[in-house]
Amino acid sequence: METSKPVVLVLTDGSGHLDAGRLDRTAEVLAGAGARPAATFFGRMADRDLYRAILAGEAETFRALVDEIATILAGEAIDYVAADAVEGFNPGHDVCRLLVNAALARLHDRDGRDLPNLEFPLEAVALRRQSSTREGIELHLDTGAFDRKLRAVDNYPELTEEADRLRAVHGLTSFSVERLTPVDYHLDISECSEQPPAYERWGTERVKSGYYKTVLRFKEHVEPLARQLAA
Repeated sequence: METSKPVVLVLTDGSGHLDAGRLDRTAEVLAGAGARPAATFFGRMADRDLYRAILAGEAETFRALVDEIATILAGEAIDYVAADAVEGFNPGHDVCRLLVNAALARLHDRDGRDLPNLEFPLEAVALRRQSSTREGIELHLDTGAFDRKLRAVDNYPELTEEADRLRAVHGLTSFSVERLTPVDYHLDISECSEQPPAYERWGTERVKSGYYKTVLRFKEHVEPLARQLAA
């Protein structure tokens, strides 16, 4: 973000199962890196509303989001788009990727623009995805940039648990490399992560414990949404 000074779209408010979001904290991080939040697409919905829409198969809700993203991209001087990778870890992240891919296709159909489409991993150290092109971006942070990134993480207490888990799994040095990998799978994400994805296993456990009422599943909820957006 420090290098490219991007306009940043944020799908949900980060509230999770709680009532309070954390957009103010995110805005602080963006400001510190010189990035700019999108005026009309910054915490577009609450997390619980996103999951409800996925479970209910609300195709029109997601088509409207695709239109919004495409309109924002059309109105900006964009060189490339970077967004979540499909990792099967968080269904919200995977659906965000579907929306971006569909919006870029819509932009091409409407305006004839083809923007480079890149993804970044959140759970994996690096994506092992096969791609028809090797073009991408890889940044090895110098000491100053690495320190600024770690300070930004430490100043975002709502993500402390996530950051500590990633440090334990991948090591602190994994934070020192930024990789953006080309996306060429469009809306067919059936081979992008293990099946069943991790979020199904966790959802099953949480339903058993009474925390959730329904398990959000790839075959029943996410893959049908991908087909609807492709249509």
